[in-house]
Amino acid sequence: MTLSEEGRNRVLSLWQEYCAALLRYAKKELGQSSPSGGPYGEAEDIVSEAFERLMIHYERYENLTDEQIKSILIRTVRNLSVDAYRRRKRLPVPLSVSEPDGEDAPDSPLRNPENRTPEEIVVSEDNIRRMKAMIRSLTPALRDVLEMRLIEERANGEIAEELGIPESVVRQRFSRARKALKNKWEEEEHG
Repeated sequence: MTLSEEGRNRVLSLWQEYCAALLRYAKKELGQSSPSGGPYGEAEDIVSEAFERLMIHYERYENLTDEQIKSILIRTVRNLSVDAYRRRKRLPVPLSVSEPDGEDAPDSPLRNPENRTPEEIVVSEDNIRRMKAMIRSLTPALRDVLEMRLIEERANGEIAEELGIPESVVRQRFSRARKALKNKWEEEEHG
């Protein structure tokens, strides 16, 4: 992972420009609303990992525009956040009297992911694959609105302007996409 001086400067520039926004996005995805950044600095770790991956694979991306790289970083942060969030939601967290949330317990799977069983790891990764497949199965119109809202964090007005449709249609498509994903998920879980 040896970057040229130009590559290092570009990654540093991208870090300075997008780090704060990516951090807010990761915290939102993880459900971390506290100013301290939530448990164990997960959001900071995720953003750092996204930039680390960019540096490792920089030769693939060096000819892309900054906007295109931003899109890749957003997707990477989203994927890492979804994985971390699902891992947290799926794993039983031991509770103790002194730590009511159980988040700081030394044996907590959140603190020590090595405590996860192979089955828990497979379930988490399987769920991510299932959700990605479900999103890909949406119609392009629904998928575009969903990705612009959730991944790119665009406002309804921006999406409407870019797609050339009324804002009410954006809201309707977003709602339909979420409902379709929920229904597909429930069908697979119960069917």
